[in-house]
Amino acid sequence: MKKMGVYLTCAVLALTAGCGESKTPPTDVGIGLERTHEPREHAFTLLVPNGWQIEGGIFRVNAAQAGGPLNALEAKCNLTLRSDATGTVAMRILPDIVYAHAGIGAGMWGRGSTYQGAEVRAIENAQSHLKALFHAAHPTADNVTFIKEHSLPGEIESMNRGAAYMNALFQKIGIGHMRFRHDAAGAVIEYDEAGQRFREVWLTGIVDQRAAMTWKNTRTLSFRAPVESFDRWRPIMDAIRFSIRFNPQWVLKEAEGQQQRADYVMKILEEGRRIDREIAQNTTVTREEIMNDNFLVLTGQEEFINQHTGEVETDTDAFRYRWTTDGGDVYYTDEENIDPNDFMQRTDYKRSPIRPRRGGAPTR
Repeated sequence: MKKMGVYLTCAVLALTAGCGESKTPPTDVGIGLERTHEPREHAFTLLVPNGWQIEGGIFRVNAAQAGGPLNALEAKCNLTLRSDATGTVAMRILPDIVYAHAGIGAGMWGRGSTYQGAEVRAIENAQSHLKALFHAAHPTADNVTFIKEHSLPGEIESMNRGAAYMNALFQKIGIGHMRFRHDAAGAVIEYDEAGQRFREVWLTGIVDQRAAMTWKNTRTLSFRAPVESFDRWRPIMDAIRFSIRFNPQWVLKEAEGQQQRADYVMKILEEGRRIDREIAQNTTVTREEIMNDNFLVLTGQEEFINQHTGEVETDTDAFRYRWTTDGGDVYYTDEENIDPNDFMQRTDYKRSPIRPRRGGAPTR
């Protein structure tokens, strides 16, 4: 976290150089900052100016409600610090949002649709994504001027180092083209809002996770102040950002939770890759069947046909074969040649085949 803070501070200084050189505090007598917990999970502490409002914090995406797990793996942070109710002076840490690459599923999921909880969206470079974030945050802004726009090599280098192990592994197993790629950019923007002229700094990074068929923004933050006081507030904003200290107990607990959630995600992604291969061979597979298959994979289930009733029944996928009687007894096995009637003195056990998929969709 310390190194990231150094890069971010250098990035802000580079962006705002020439926009004013005053380093005096916001008032002639100084300003006090209080170390404050992130409100929701006490994931970290940071310095907050006395009397400021703090809103938001750590939040988590429910995979079932989001339509899939891709944004549910990591805890997210959406935190706003502001001097007053309207945010005359404000700093915001924005959440990392995962998107699915356009073309996923051999094009069955169009742009703007949702794939496993992630919006399908063409990947953007950091500068384009930054502009989109700014306009989404300030839909009523007028007279918008981008004073400075820069790539941030220090941020890119930092992210590349963080992904070096995975990239080396991809290269070793022959899929170097799937390596993680990074981009980062910053901008200084002036605009009118609610009758006042503001100056605002934005920073964001982009991670292209091609091996997982996804991409996301990361390390995204902004801070603003009225144009006439921006340069007085800038060093205070740097102090706030550099003051972040993570709670080690929270970090360990989050790492354990991420590993558990990653197991689910990898199961879904492996199923997605298998489906992609099948789609390439058979384009008549319906979206409903594929989404149903993904749900079954996520919940560890399969659909079988009861040979006594003809009905489709959902049951565990932990065994390869399932047998049922007309009275509802069930026998599970992984052995293809075992018939429970032979050793259970029964004649009514019948194997339940997996339900055939519509349109030629593959079964597991």
